[in-house]
Amino acid sequence: MKRCTTLAMALLMGLPALAASEAGLEQKKAFDVDFGGDLRLRYDFTNNLPDDDHGEKGHTDYARVRTRLWGKATVRQLEFFVRVANEFRYYNSRESDKGKQRFPDVTFIDNLYLKYSDLFGMMDVKLGRQEMAFGAKRIISDGTGGDGSRSNYFDALRLTFKFDNARTLDAFAIYQAADDWLPTLGHTHDAKSKHGKGYDYETSGYDQNEYGLGLYYQDRSNKAFGWDLYYVFKVEDANHGYDYGDFLGAIGDDTFNTHTFGVRILPRFSEELSGEAELAAQFGDDGHSAAMAYGGLTYAPKGWALKPKFTAAVQYMTGDEEGWTGDNAWHPVFNRETGVGEAVAPMFPKYAYNNFLYPHLKVGLTPAENHSLTLQAGPMFAPVSEDDGMGGSYGNFRGFYAQAKYAWAFGKAFDQAWLKGLACAVQLEYLGKGDYFADDEDGDALFARMELTYKF
Repeated sequence: MKRCTTLAMALLMGLPALAASEAGLEQKKAFDVDFGGDLRLRYDFTNNLPDDDHGEKGHTDYARVRTRLWGKATVRQLEFFVRVANEFRYYNSRESDKGKQRFPDVTFIDNLYLKYSDLFGMMDVKLGRQEMAFGAKRIISDGTGGDGSRSNYFDALRLTFKFDNARTLDAFAIYQAADDWLPTLGHTHDAKSKHGKGYDYETSGYDQNEYGLGLYYQDRSNKAFGWDLYYVFKVEDANHGYDYGDFLGAIGDDTFNTHTFGVRILPRFSEELSGEAELAAQFGDDGHSAAMAYGGLTYAPKGWALKPKFTAAVQYMTGDEEGWTGDNAWHPVFNRETGVGEAVAPMFPKYAYNNFLYPHLKVGLTPAENHSLTLQAGPMFAPVSEDDGMGGSYGNFRGFYAQAKYAWAFGKAFDQAWLKGLACAVQLEYLGKGDYFADDEDGDALFARMELTYKF
């Protein structure tokens, strides 16, 4: 009996120490630090790519190297994330490009944000430089349209309300300065720099500040019918230097406001047949009105070799005879990706797709595990004839476009964890130009890319 009493007393005395030890373990688990990075090697070859004035560019081929390092500290529900990046290039041609974007180029802050998860049990809050994309990325994606794929961040506040696992509402406020306002390290590429002439990293893409507010709702509660609903208010402010002329004017000659409303639906008709449709209307200053639409059907037969997915689709943006500054030209809101393809995007100022009609077919294949092959092709049109500045107009046929993408995540086949982040890809594009382009500047456009990536 005495032994039992002694054992009981020892257990009771040890409980506080055990509880304190468990609390210490929980506290340790609540704090975590992680880091990583990625390396992207690309070699791009281009010939006769279109420009945004119905003409074409010459031949280029160059290597581009992007490096990024990131660190993350988490304290329970609070996360601090930072990522720095750098991209430099080696031009084999054109001769005029050989001096710019050379190593070490500019090291910049690519992401820098605070995130608090599950606030009040229903909301995530994210403040700072971050990446954002919604839906099919036709409205919100790649905030830095002036620097290609070097970065794609937004300086923003984002609130994500989680009603359940299938329904979310994002509210966001964005401010994109024309130039990076955070500290950078490296070359400036000004007109007098020995590293290159007249090149900078003007981020917004149009030599203007851009800011706005938006709501994006996504509902996947019904597996047979998903849908999105969104609204974005945006201000394009060029007061610091670039003059749009008479096109802008409600608040000032260099400030332009737009309101964009849209809906996206994802019906599933059967296990093998699904669809997607998106429609957006845009209204702005001085009677501006425009629209964007997409519609597609995808057939994914079960049990077929290569696991094919066949898609037939049409993409459309309104336009104007005056080009993208016209009253009915679609403005891309905060989407600055290359979109359809690298050989297509340059025909629009800073990738601002407008006056565009693209019926096309797309096929996705899986040749083997960790391999993918995507093919697409179709004719491209400019529904509205654009003014050529000499009393006439350009034609409506932009050309015939074809693209092939092959990707292989070969690192996943290795047993060593540090090798699993290796992957490679090849992308080929062809644009047979039509009468939309000026005479003697309508040579076939070619684009080729080889890519090797490593993430750790």
